[in-house]
Amino acid sequence: MDTNNKNQSIEFNKPTEENLVHDLKESLNNTIDETKHILNALEQSVETIVKDKSISEATKEIVDSISDDIKNFTSEGSEKIYKTIKDTNTINKSEEE
Repeated sequence: MDTNNKNQSIEFNKPTEENLVHDLKESLNNTIDETKHILNALEQSVETIVKDKSISEATKEIVDSISDDIKNFTSEGSEKIYKTIKDTNTINKSEEE
């Protein structure tokens, strides 16, 4: 019966882990969206306030570069997190057997 309780406990925790991953992913996406808005607002402010076109263009390049870096970093990070969780679940299943 103790093994049955352990299996039920593991089964009960699976949705919690999945929910946690989902919540983290959603939070990360929200943070990325906010960051994009902040960067776009910065770019617009520079275009409005600074009349030197070269500064505006340089700012746009920097903002685009930062946006790309964030996008690439989060994609790689999400894949690593998913793989780690998948590997952990596989290890847990093999330990149960």
